[in-house]
Amino acid sequence: MSTSPSEPSVAGLYFDGRSARAHPVVLSLQGDALSMSGAGLLRVEALESLHLSEPMGDAPRLITFSDGAHVEVRDHVRLAALLAASGQRDSALVRWAFEPRAVVVAALLLLLIIWFGWRDGVPWAARHVAASIPSATTDVLSAQALRLLEARALAPSALDESRRRGLDDALRGLARFEGQPIPYRLLFRIAPRIGANAFALPDGTLVVTDGLVELAGDDEEVLAVLAHELGHVHERHGLRLLLQGSVLALFTAWYLGDAGSWLAAAPAALLQADYSREMEFEADDFAQRLLRAQGLSGEPLAVMLEKLQAARAGAGQGDAAGTWLDSHPRTAERIARLRGRGGG
Repeated sequence: MSTSPSEPSVAGLYFDGRSARAHPVVLSLQGDALSMSGAGLLRVEALESLHLSEPMGDAPRLITFSDGAHVEVRDHVRLAALLAASGQRDSALVRWAFEPRAVVVAALLLLLIIWFGWRDGVPWAARHVAASIPSATTDVLSAQALRLLEARALAPSALDESRRRGLDDALRGLARFEGQPIPYRLLFRIAPRIGANAFALPDGTLVVTDGLVELAGDDEEVLAVLAHELGHVHERHGLRLLLQGSVLALFTAWYLGDAGSWLAAAPAALLQADYSREMEFEADDFAQRLLRAQGLSGEPLAVMLEKLQAARAGAGQGDAAGTWLDSHPRTAERIARLRGRGGG
């Protein structure tokens, strides 16, 4: 069969599926069929029985016959003309892939999906995964994190033992949620590099510095801060932050089958976590529930936050201490909210 210059045609390489030999051929149209001709070859196949591969850059496109034989076509322009003459069109997805505006829109949509996934999907997943982490894992992470802190920034407390025991006893009476005691362990430490602060580890270990006890006007203010830290423990904020910040590391560890590497790095990452605005509000609300259940006001927590804010301003630290497990960003907003003048 011959074709005139006006008839659309395209050259290709035919593989019969039985050998690796390539046969040069020319493809043209014959009504509703594709005609393939070459040296000693002639094949006519209905267009509807053929399968055309999607374009992949400069790679050849494959036209596959019903018996598995195929033709490789590298001249995309002439193949497009042949398709147009036959009335066949690539799928909308393929056409959009070569339309600049469609590519830009698709890229923007992908970025939007990634942004929403990171902002909402990752925290949602972290909340649910954190709730299922066994206590044995939580205990190991917390113990390792505490050892790092003890080595780098903490020293034994200089507070009178009776003062420490009194605060522990008072907290034990406060640490009850829905009628059940909240497990915790209270530690007092000197921390010159951290200053007046308190923080919680995921297993319920609460560390309060001598500086915070000395800054407080009375035990109620210290207890209010510790009730806030119990809120972080109850809501598993430390674990949730660790999971949110370790998405890539977790995926790599899972893919490589090496969860141990992530667990080894997790304690250090835990100590660098910063609670979000929403987490701080959750912990504040939890503290107020504990305090009200004992007939106490939430005002001591607001007062203590004011004192911490003033102490940091005096030390040139602004509104955040910039130390391990700093848990007091946006202090003014939290104070206003605790006193009922901020957002709900």
